[in-house]
Amino acid sequence: MKYYKAIAEKHDYFTGYTTSYGELITEKERNTKFRYLQNDCFQTVEVSKRNTVFIFGCRYEIGTSEERMNWRSSH
Repeated sequence: MKYYKAIAEKHDYFTGYTTSYGELITEKERNTKFRYLQNDCFQTVEVSKRNTVFIFGCRYEIGTSEERMNWRSSH
């Protein structure tokens, strides 16, 4: 699915919404909640719905199980 990934934490003063770093936003959310933010605040990515998770009302990408295992072993 096509998402817009926030590459910086920005606040939209007109709508009152704030993006957090790495947050995934759908096209509908982009056109309604974040329509006044510049396009350079977002990066277009393709992410499967199975690889997303909601944390405190924001959608984020989770890696594959192999990536998570590598991260756990390194920390």
